[in-house]
Parts: sequence; C-alpha cells; structure tokens
Amino acid sequence: MHAIFGARGEDGRRRRLRNLIWIAPAALVVGAGVFYGLGTLVAWLWRVTLVDIFAIQPISFWQAWGLILLSQILFKANLRPTTRTGRGRRRAPECGDSPEMAPGQPPRDREG
Repeated sequence: MHAIFGARGEDGRRRRLRNLIWIAPAALVVGAGVFYGLGTLVAWLWRVTLVDIFAIQPISFWQAWGLILLSQILFKANLRPTTRTGRGRRRAPECGDSPEMAPGQPPRDREG
C-alpha cells in the first residue's frame, strides 16, 4: 500500500516539474509584457492628454515608470495589508456566546 502512495507522489512531483519548465518562462514573458505595456500606456496617456491640453513635453518610457512608482509611493503609502491575519487575530464569539454569559445560560432574544 505504501509503495502505491510513494509512486503517486513521484508522478505528482514529476508533473509539477514538467509544468514548471513551461510555466516559469511563460510567467517571465507575461511579466515583461505587462511591464512594457503599463509603461507604454502611461507614456501614451501623458502624450495624448497633457501635451495637447497644457503644452507639456512628452515623457519617455522610463519617466512613465518613474511616475507610476511615484504615484504608488504618494497615494499608496500604507503597503501593509489592512486586514489582520495570523496568530494575533482575535475571533468573534461563536453562536452568540459572549463573555458576559454564564455557562449553560440560554442566549437572550434581541428586541427591536
């Protein structure tokens, strides 16, 4: 019985390795495409809107990425998640139980 599970584990490990061989390069290509596309989009939006309206000079690809980074710093200053998770998190009482209730006391009905 143990040999069957061991063989299944080896097949799963091989399958993950086989998938990793094409997933990793695909993720790099997609990441590079998103990086290039977002920088080009910001540069194009700058050129289309601000150059025509305010007669400001067009910006380069790297200046567009500088603006993206600057806006992340200015408008997204809190980089930590807003919800707390993990061991320090306190749970809400379950099923209407509260610390004020004595053990075995039935829960009170809500009025109103």
